[in-house]
Amino acid sequence: MIKKFFLLCFCFFSLMTLNAENKETQKVKEKEQMEKERFYYDVCCSAPRLNPGEYVSVGFIGNSGTLSPFGNNIVDGGMGCGMDGVARDRSRKYCLPKAIEATWVSYSDRKVYSVASLLPYDTILSLFNDGGEPCIPASQDTTGEERLRLIQGVDLCFMPKGKVMLYVKAPVKCILLDWSATGNEVTDDNILRHIYRRWGLKNMESYYDVFYSEKFPDYGPWRSYMRKHGSVAPLLERYLQRFNYTLNFEFENEETSVYSVESYFTNGEHYDRTPKYNEAFKMPSRLKEFWVMWDYKDSRYSCYMYFNEAEVLKVFDEAYGGEDRTQKGELKIKVCKYNNLFDISLNVGDKSIKLEKTAIRVFRRPIENPTKAGELIYKNYKGDHTNFFADDDEYVGE
Repeated sequence: MIKKFFLLCFCFFSLMTLNAENKETQKVKEKEQMEKERFYYDVCCSAPRLNPGEYVSVGFIGNSGTLSPFGNNIVDGGMGCGMDGVARDRSRKYCLPKAIEATWVSYSDRKVYSVASLLPYDTILSLFNDGGEPCIPASQDTTGEERLRLIQGVDLCFMPKGKVMLYVKAPVKCILLDWSATGNEVTDDNILRHIYRRWGLKNMESYYDVFYSEKFPDYGPWRSYMRKHGSVAPLLERYLQRFNYTLNFEFENEETSVYSVESYFTNGEHYDRTPKYNEAFKMPSRLKEFWVMWDYKDSRYSCYMYFNEAEVLKVFDEAYGGEDRTQKGELKIKVCKYNNLFDISLNVGDKSIKLEKTAIRVFRRPIENPTKAGELIYKNYKGDHTNFFADDDEYVGE
């Protein structure tokens, strides 16, 4: 009987010890997993040029607490173009955000919105671990040039009608996530009073009138568009449309090789410094501008192309037609043997539509001395290039 008692005590003690060890092991694993999900990153906010505004409060909420952007509250620099106003301590790492809370003003809507929403955490974590071409997987000892290729920023973008979108960013890449949320209009005067009194105004109507006045000359294109069309939302939704196309070059000199490409798209996405330009985004939006370098014999050519906004909108609509944007397409750029004549077309099925209003300039320099100032060998426009929609002098959809 005594033996059985001691045997039971021993078994119980062993189970308790094993359970404690399992709990401790689980804690260690959870701590290790949490450490793997901690990164250095900035948080910021942005808005399209045609939808300027300012944020009242923004919080990116994660297991490390809440991070908020620093600096000027005004947002008007373009989709995905927000910047954190302070350099954070790079030795500090934070858990990635799982939710956002934000209150902001939309000048174009003349409304204040507020939103609280969960974020696609698994998608954000995957991108921070491996952002794809031209980024690199996260590393503990990344320095110098490699640091440019790490995902290290989260950007909350304010759109018309209370919509918010999310970008993750590296210096060489900006990615728009397949996620959005819609906020509710704020009518609480306790909140509104805080906004208009900061500017020494009596109410929100006088606050909005200031930004519609000539006191803000940079907002001229926005005011012009608002007067003509009334709402920016339909245009900006066109800028978000994705199409199943690739960018391909056809050189008359077959020995030519593409060295690097930087591309900027109408939905705010971009990638830099990569020869694998068709691997960066599988379904990009309309191409806005790009810079390509190619090598031929002992020369390196740098070509800048600035697409015409109205033409790009029209050509993609005509080539794809209807709502089927999954058809395989090709934006082909043919380059003559002298590297100074171009033929650009969008080809979808049996349709081939030329883009003839693109502003182009080309420089040439020796490969062995790539930092030498290039020689201008081609330019098809006078003065500075301009991208425009209708009568505006800005690329207004940014």
